[in-house]
Amino acid sequence: MLEQQSDHKGIQASSEIFRLSLAKLGQLKLPITSVNYSLLYFYFAGVDLALNEEIDRMIVAPEKWDDLHAQTLFDRYVCHGTCSKTNKNLRDELLSTVANILGMLIDMAGKTALSNGALEKHMESLAHTESPEKVLKIASSIISETRQFVDDTKMFESNLEDTTQEIQSLKLELDDARRQASRDPLTGLANRRGFDQELNKIIEESRENLTTFSFIMIDIDHFKNINDTYGHLVGDKVLIGLSQVLSKQVRGSDELARFGGEEFAIIMPDTLITGAFTVAENLRRSIEKLRLKHSRTGEQIGQVTISIGVACSRPGESAQDLIDRCDRALYRAKSLGRNRTIIAE
Repeated sequence: MLEQQSDHKGIQASSEIFRLSLAKLGQLKLPITSVNYSLLYFYFAGVDLALNEEIDRMIVAPEKWDDLHAQTLFDRYVCHGTCSKTNKNLRDELLSTVANILGMLIDMAGKTALSNGALEKHMESLAHTESPEKVLKIASSIISETRQFVDDTKMFESNLEDTTQEIQSLKLELDDARRQASRDPLTGLANRRGFDQELNKIIEESRENLTTFSFIMIDIDHFKNINDTYGHLVGDKVLIGLSQVLSKQVRGSDELARFGGEEFAIIMPDTLITGAFTVAENLRRSIEKLRLKHSRTGEQIGQVTISIGVACSRPGESAQDLIDRCDRALYRAKSLGRNRTIIAE
């Protein structure tokens, strides 16, 4: 157990030395060569105080850090004269290649790659290896593992992208399903569910902002006779035509809905009863002027009229109470002869 902890601390230490070495190379704007890297590695490792004093002087005056001076320090403090010229040149070339690979790896993968335990062990080995064969073996391992890391990263990114697209597609489908659930398929207007949601929202906003809104309920007069005489297909076309006329005459801020059957409803935010009554009467007159005929036979269907109830919101009033008041006004309009607008009590 103690040995594992010791190994782990050693790996962490070598990784930190490696990070500091590359950071210092970047700070001093020095090329990532095997000699420069090795000098800084031993400097941060604190292996030789004399070497550190030499490097301290070079750090203060980095313009004096040239290849010749660095090579002299490397031969004196790191290689100790034991490296043959051939081996040293080969080792230097290999180390330079590995250093460049590592530099690219850092740029590409950042801290994720440096946290890899195997890579940290390789770096520790490189710092102390003089044999070209060992350097070549370490370089081969690093390249192989780096390639695997990149492949895994690309696969992860690809899977993440696919998953993100799937989630986005599902979200769009869910949003569409929600819209469809609150829309009347025949007229394209909000259905009763969508209307209830909007009405509750407007009530909450009016309470918070201390504002008033109005509510209009519309019923097509004698609609059952149209269905019985001309059939439900003609009745559907009357509903569609009426919804189109109403849509053109309401404001963009108003919410128009098919309340159910031949009934329509309009929520008018920030509108007093006088304004709502005027809008209702304009709608009634527009529908009154329409003359419909059967599209296939050309037979005249005749005049279509609507009855309307209008109500203005009251402080603390529930949605159902408002609907009931407006519905009673609509019923009164129909009982008084239809084709008229009545304001709720």
